[in-house]
Amino acid sequence: MSLQKYSLWLMPAGATAQKFSELITQLAQRYSSPQFPPHVTLIGSIEAQEDEIVPKAKELASLLHPYHLQLANVDYTDLYYRTLVVRIEASEEVMSAYQRAKSLFPNVTKPEYMPHLSLLYGDFSVETKKEIISMIGESFTDTFEATTLYLYRTQGPVSDWQRIGAFPLRGQ
Repeated sequence: MSLQKYSLWLMPAGATAQKFSELITQLAQRYSSPQFPPHVTLIGSIEAQEDEIVPKAKELASLLHPYHLQLANVDYTDLYYRTLVVRIEASEEVMSAYQRAKSLFPNVTKPEYMPHLSLLYGDFSVETKKEIISMIGESFTDTFEATTLYLYRTQGPVSDWQRIGAFPLRGQ
């Protein structure tokens, strides 16, 4: 079995999931970019075999307790998967969860963690990104509770991404 790329996500539920799913879909259709489920990546670009990563994802879920994520300002970067994002407040709980994830997956070398919920993937001009922000608003005040850790295979194009498992957060 060869190595594949995986990511561990936190996903909103209910009305918050619906709201961001609709927004992501609208933006994807308008700007001819990939559609994806609304999520906050806890840790991504994990290269592993499925039979190795599933137990580790379960272990991480057993260590994390449910916690709240507070959405904040809309921002943009020049990275394809972060072209337009809603930043998540880097609370102690959010950063602690990331540190736990990093300790279980030490081979993932990424720059500084920037918790966010992506709205659009792609390569767009700064003008286009600013235009979208003026259309959708500069910030969101939504919060959602992370209660489940989702394991996705994120190998290849976005249309090939696949949910592998969902593990309830059970830590104390």
